[in-house]
Amino acid sequence: PTAQRDMLSSTLRAIGENLNLVPSRSSIFRRSLASRRAPAPPRASSYRTPSDVCRVETEVKKSRFVALAAPCASADDALRFVKERSDLSASHNCWAFRCGEAQYRFSDDGEPGGTAGQPILNAVRASGLDHCVVLVTRYYGGTQLGTGGLIRAYGGAAQSALELAAKEATEVRAKVDAVVNAAPGDLGKIFLALDEFAAEKIDEEYSDDGSVHIQIECEEEVAETLKERLANATSGRVEFKFWR
Repeated sequence: PTAQRDMLSSTLRAIGENLNLVPSRSSIFRRSLASRRAPAPPRASSYRTPSDVCRVETEVKKSRFVALAAPCASADDALRFVKERSDLSASHNCWAFRCGEAQYRFSDDGEPGGTAGQPILNAVRASGLDHCVVLVTRYYGGTQLGTGGLIRAYGGAAQSALELAAKEATEVRAKVDAVVNAAPGDLGKIFLALDEFAAEKIDEEYSDDGSVHIQIECEEEVAETLKERLANATSGRVEFKFWR
């Protein structure tokens, strides 16, 4: 009998533990929402980018250099710009783009290695602009410029176009994804705070226990302040989580 009681107790404990492992619909939603909305790579910080295409033309020993600096949302966007704006009748169409610290490319397009694409990329990095593409098209004037001359010519043309672009650059503010977990009675205060901070509601769902889960997007620089604002407005009842 003692052995049977011990076996029965072990069985009941196992059943209880298994029941405790079954997640509620609310917890499933929060975990799935977190995994769906938390970005794998961290988002780039706020940055400045050209507001439009800027064009500058320079001449070095009868070679003409036409430099275009433009905004690009992605690598594909930058490559599309290069393809559309390159002049196939020109001697060379050299370019570089940067989309954050980790995503960049450049091309010498037939010029000696390191004399065109890299100097253009260096100019982009030095400009302080991001999500930016620069295309420098050369029309050969009959005189060889040499390695140093090419570096100065391509880098200088790119720098001139970027300086023009920087004068009217657009400020792009980084955004973060967030989830607000709250009771229905606090929704009025919550939405007032979200409007105050220009936060965008992406989704809203109610759980079986009556709680509300609101998925939002807001500017990264106001996320902490918004968290405090929500806590004060609801006397600490709201839960606010965001991912950088």
